[in-house]
Amino acid sequence: MKIQKKSLPYRLLISSLISSCFAIVGCNSDHNSAELARSVELEKLRADGTIIEKVTIINDHIRLSKDDKHQLKVMGLDSNGKLRDVTNEIKSWTSSDPSIATVDSKGLVTAVANSTVNQGIVTITATTILEDIYGEGEISVSDVGVTNIALKTISPITDEVYDGNIYTCIGTPIRGDVTYNDGYVSENTVKNMEFSLNKNTSATITTDGTLYTSSATIEDIIITAKIGNVSKLLAVTADPQFLDNIDVLRNDEITSLITLNVGERMQISSQATLESKASKQDFVIDNAISWSQVGQNVSGITTEGDNKGTILALKPGVTRLTGTCGGKEAIATLQVTGEADIDSMQINDGTDITLEPSDSIELTLTANYKGTPASLNVSEFAQWSTNGGSKLVEAKPVELGTNKASYKLTSTGNAKGVVIVSAIYDGVASTIRVNIE
Repeated sequence: MKIQKKSLPYRLLISSLISSCFAIVGCNSDHNSAELARSVELEKLRADGTIIEKVTIINDHIRLSKDDKHQLKVMGLDSNGKLRDVTNEIKSWTSSDPSIATVDSKGLVTAVANSTVNQGIVTITATTILEDIYGEGEISVSDVGVTNIALKTISPITDEVYDGNIYTCIGTPIRGDVTYNDGYVSENTVKNMEFSLNKNTSATITTDGTLYTSSATIEDIIITAKIGNVSKLLAVTADPQFLDNIDVLRNDEITSLITLNVGERMQISSQATLESKASKQDFVIDNAISWSQVGQNVSGITTEGDNKGTILALKPGVTRLTGTCGGKEAIATLQVTGEADIDSMQINDGTDITLEPSDSIELTLTANYKGTPASLNVSEFAQWSTNGGSKLVEAKPVELGTNKASYKLTSTGNAKGVVIVSAIYDGVASTIRVNIE
């Protein structure tokens, strides 16, 4: 398709279009008004040089089962040669067989029925404002079994498949081409996969198949992906040699000084600069970095989970926050102002708790202050214990990094008895009695 750019000055063109509309058809109908609006919009895109000339659905070729949903993504190449995500700019979506799979106005595919005809393949079409510019992709809906998994690593830099050498600290997507009994191949997917790693590794892997490593030296990792009874191994090597430096981020800006008042909470982030062969690039490495601080009195920092890197200012003073990954350090000074004179502390309301067998209770340690703040949930940063490591209950911290953080106690069976729970914060101990009956 040939694009004619800026054939007339934009204001002159719009004036000409409007004059032509009144002269020829009077612009009296909704249809003509809509056509005029469309013509104006198209010409503006042409004048800006940003009209989409080519679209591609990039995450199709996937096998779904009945009732599954899958969000398609569309990349578009504009007349300036720029590639961008145009999923939300698609004018219409259609399915070649809505009885097998439907697609809504946002590109969300819903599997309606499993099919054995033509491997359950359905063609999904995404059309731009120009009806002759569209992209097609396929999905398959069937419930046949898996016969093979071919694992691969995807470069976080180019989004292309690359060899088994990966960058330390930088999240690396692990994907698989899954072959089914009917011969269909679902490409670049982690659907229904369970991942595990070899023992004695610094690496972690998320449920969406992103691998994170943090070792200061070269590290070999074995990844296992399993679907049902079919499993596959992939060996990768993480190398920190291209890791240039890491930084502390606050509100997406590099920082070395943070100031908070007692009781304030904020989340910091981390960034790694990777010096590749072509250029330097920055990557957020929140899942790979390890946080620590000098002492635990001034503040507490969440070191795991979705709120990793969240700081809670506990007492006035100054401390140093350190993030480490791949042998590099990111350092920021934290200054906490205000007062923190503890008046009392208690677990929940301070009274005994009755817990039924196999039931759970969340315990919250509250520090009450003489001034401001009046109270503070310090559950996450207390030392919790049960009498003699009681076998009557299991315990774990939950909702870390939030003002709802607590110590969750769960009865392990039908046994009855008494559990004494203790929490120590800032040298002060609080206890509570839990009756399981």
